[in-house]
Amino acid sequence: MGRRRARTQSPVAEPDFMPASARVAWTYLATLIALVAAGVVVVLGNQTVGVLVCTGAGAGAGADVDADDLAVTCRLWWAIWLAIGGFLVALLPAVRALKLDWWLWLTLVAGSGLLVALDSVTDWWWWLLAALLPAAAALASADWERGPRVRRAQLGALIGLAVAAVAALIWWYLG
Repeated sequence: MGRRRARTQSPVAEPDFMPASARVAWTYLATLIALVAAGVVVVLGNQTVGVLVCTGAGAGAGADVDADDLAVTCRLWWAIWLAIGGFLVALLPAVRALKLDWWLWLTLVAGSGLLVALDSVTDWWWWLLAALLPAAAALASADWERGPRVRRAQLGALIGLAVAAVAALIWWYLG
């Protein structure tokens, strides 16, 4: 005779709650990983894309414009956009690998977009905001378990922040 084992019920999955301090620490680690990856993208992209695209940048320069200045400006422009793109692309797998949520990624992307739109990289307060952005994003996107209505309002505010960042970037780019 065969034995039958009693079926055991699988334990109820508890929500994966991460303390705020751990969420902030993991967010800084994900940001650091994405920054290193963006640096690699800039170095490789500047040696390949920058050289190919910006080779003839100064060819049609007039007498009052230095051809080398145009080539350097072209490569700097490509380096900036490669850094932004590399950061955003590398941030997604870094956030997901560290078991953080999509809302954190959206908040970091929106905050980074707002920082770019501020266009004040030479000011000290911009760097302070950039240093505090991962902590603010981690805390703003955390589920504080205050109920579904509060969470929906919080997620709506994060979506509003993302829309504001897109609008600010469009305004900055056109201006």
